[in-house]
Amino acid sequence: MPFPREPGHRLDSTVLLFLFALFLLASPFVPLWATDASPWYLPYLLWLGLIGLIALVTHRYRDHDV
Repeated sequence: MPFPREPGHRLDSTVLLFLFALFLLASPFVPLWATDASPWYLPYLLWLGLIGLIALVTHRYRDHDV
């Protein structure tokens, strides 16, 4: 039997996910993955990973809407 989640955890996960996306896509580290030497599909992989994390957070809290 899973433990019930506190209502504030969904907001925490959403804020952390937003900050991670902001850090990944709009920070001084962008030139590390946006160089000419990186594969052409790397930005798409980053977006796919971000969409996967969003889906995971959404699926995790689907039954516990607040």
